[in-house]
Amino acid sequence: MYPLWQLQPISIPPEVLFNIGPIPVTNTLLGTWISSIALLVFFFIGTRRREMIPSGMQNAVEWLIEYLLNLTEGVSGKVKARKFFPLVATFFIFILFCNLLDVLPGVETFGWISKAAIQAKHLGTPASIFLFGDYSNILVPWVRAGTSDLNLTLAMALVSVIVTQVFGFITLGAKEHLSKYFNFKALFTHGFQGPIEFFVGIIEVITELSRILSFSFRLFGNIFAGSAVLAVFAFIAPFFANIIFIPLELFIAFVQALIFALLTLVFLEIGTTSHEHEAETEEEAEAQYLRHEAEKEAVTAG
Repeated sequence: MYPLWQLQPISIPPEVLFNIGPIPVTNTLLGTWISSIALLVFFFIGTRRREMIPSGMQNAVEWLIEYLLNLTEGVSGKVKARKFFPLVATFFIFILFCNLLDVLPGVETFGWISKAAIQAKHLGTPASIFLFGDYSNILVPWVRAGTSDLNLTLAMALVSVIVTQVFGFITLGAKEHLSKYFNFKALFTHGFQGPIEFFVGIIEVITELSRILSFSFRLFGNIFAGSAVLAVFAFIAPFFANIIFIPLELFIAFVQALIFALLTLVFLEIGTTSHEHEAETEEEAEAQYLRHEAEKEAVTAG
């Protein structure tokens, strides 16, 4: 029996659509541009006519900003939150918009046919704009989600790790910040524990570098795998699969954006916290806790 359509090949690298001079424009880059434009339109509509009692798009924008601000303050406190909030909020909102693009109708299903595939299969020009049979799996999609491209997730991971180090240098100073990784002082002052503490610092360097890989591959893997699952199950059960998997993909889109932003926030907090001023006794720890609670009550009362 001749198949009505065939499974579209799953390509890990993005496809090049055209070139602007020496710069290739891929379908994931086009998807990133579309997500950025949608993000700008969302905030433009939500903030152009601000009212005391928000409604519609303004209500959505204010809820989103308030949610992210409360999240940042809950982890880092009110003072540090002012510094961390722009980066954390930008990561969350941008990644969320990129992820949501993947479930929109037409994404990865509109495009043009591959001329190389036509020549390889010895096919002629298709009879209509709808592709069936041997033509159905030679489509080059115009748009793919930006976060399904490892280049974008790797770039965001680099920004996250580098900015964390910059904040560490600014907040703690170069000497104290570097001592977290190269603790030569511990070799001479902490006895038998000195070499262990020095070795732990070296492990911290490796950990910082490994965050680049974990950040980039976690986000890329989840979004790309989601796209592949939708494609496979749309081929197996085209009329029922989307009902099951699209709500799941929406949930994953939100969770992955939150994970990336929250981990960045946690690492920013860790990177700007001095190891030399941690509480050494239960009394000091309790005093720090009471001061923190008093500050929170003062902020709430104010």
